[in-house]
Amino acid sequence: MLVSYTRSGGFAGISETVVVHRDGTVTTGRGRAAEFTLGKARIRDLRQALDGVTTRTSSRRWCNIPDHFAYTLAYRGWRATRCHQLPEDWRPAVTRLEALIRSSADSR
Repeated sequence: MLVSYTRSGGFAGISETVVVHRDGTVTTGRGRAAEFTLGKARIRDLRQALDGVTTRTSSRRWCNIPDHFAYTLAYRGWRATRCHQLPEDWRPAVTRLEALIRSSADSR
C-alpha cells in the first residue's frame, strides 16, 4: 500500500475510503467499491503532495462535535486521524485523494 485515506462522519454518517497501492492500483469505497489504475505522472504528483504532510499525529480536539468529519491518513509507516478541521498541510494530498473517490463514483 502507498496510502490510504478515509473521511467519515457528517450529518449523514458517510464513509469514503481510497487506497492507492504502489503499482498505481486504486480501490475506492463510497457505496459500492471501484477499482482502477493511476498513471505514473499522477502517482508522482500524489507522492509529492503526501511528502508535504508534516502533521503526522492524531488529534482529539473537536472530536466530540456532533456531525463532524474525521479524516484518517496513512502513509509511509504513520497513521493519523484529525477531527473537524483538516490540517493545512494535508489539503494538497486530500484534494487529490478525494478527487479519486469522486471520479470513481461519477464513472459508475
